[in-house]
Amino acid sequence: MAHRPHPAQECGLNSGIALATNQTFDEKEDALIARAASHPEFQSLSELTAARLREISEREGVDFATALLYDRVKKSPQHSAFIGLINEQVPSRKNSVEDMVVAVVPAAFYKENPDSGADGKLILEEAARLGLRAKLIPLSSTGTLAENAKTLLDWLAGHHGEKIVLVSLCKGGADVKFALGLPKAQEQFRDVFAWINICGTLNSSPVAEWLLATKPRFFLAWLYCKCRGHNITFLRELAPSLHSPLSAPLKLPASIRLISIVGFPLRRHLTNRFMRLCYQRVSRHGPTDGGVLLADACGLLGVIYPLWGADHYLRPESRARKIIAAVLANLTTGGIRAGLCSGNETQGTGRTAQMLSV
Repeated sequence: MAHRPHPAQECGLNSGIALATNQTFDEKEDALIARAASHPEFQSLSELTAARLREISEREGVDFATALLYDRVKKSPQHSAFIGLINEQVPSRKNSVEDMVVAVVPAAFYKENPDSGADGKLILEEAARLGLRAKLIPLSSTGTLAENAKTLLDWLAGHHGEKIVLVSLCKGGADVKFALGLPKAQEQFRDVFAWINICGTLNSSPVAEWLLATKPRFFLAWLYCKCRGHNITFLRELAPSLHSPLSAPLKLPASIRLISIVGFPLRRHLTNRFMRLCYQRVSRHGPTDGGVLLADACGLLGVIYPLWGADHYLRPESRARKIIAAVLANLTTGGIRAGLCSGNETQGTGRTAQMLSV
């Protein structure tokens, strides 16, 4: 009997960015992927709404719902061409582009917990390896959306005339979205030609809702911030609500290509205790990467690269590193056509808020 390829290989990773892993593939996991791929219902990605994914999770289990969504993203006409481009990309060490800079928008607590990947070190390293200039935008670790948006816009103003690729992680994605909604944002983002959104909390975070839901958890979150000299306001802004500053539509200028890299983990893939706890809480509402609902992540503008087995911070690193390098290399060579990542304003999904209010 022929050996079935790992799910990541099924996504086409058998060329320049084939995954380097010594992992023994789980036959049960392979069977799960195969069952999802052959499932006769919901052939279109648009059919997998947040409510439907929750129903499938309750009926078939969240693992199956995750595998089904992963399969439909891969097969979606909106994303499959982009996935193919990235899979065929062979990163070069000499892709230096004059006046181009990779700007990392970090996640919350990136100063306090750099080992989590929140500081974007992986992106900075891969950009440098490709011969690209890369900088970390010095946002506040726990700044409010307004505070961090101001820092971001000031940084952009100071780099006028350069070709900028923004790479945001987790809450950094929310900061970028909020900044894009401010007056004159299109003018201030005029030098940004691509935005790589990595597991961003653009439509709020169910983890924030969970941390604030009870007095004991709220107190622990407050104490953690207090001991580090931070205010808990930023966490309130991330909690799902129809009145949240993140419930507004994403306003993306047509000149900016939005590329989302989304982790698709099962619980067995998670190695961090806190991430497993978050996954257990959030997965009650459907597939999740441990930090956001995958229904939200897959409902964004632009194109998606689904990364099987990766968590909210794209761990394990070995998998994410190759994809990020390939995306950056493709941008430097102009390989990603603008038509694949169109912008313009769209209606807000409000999916997280709607689901958690049920």
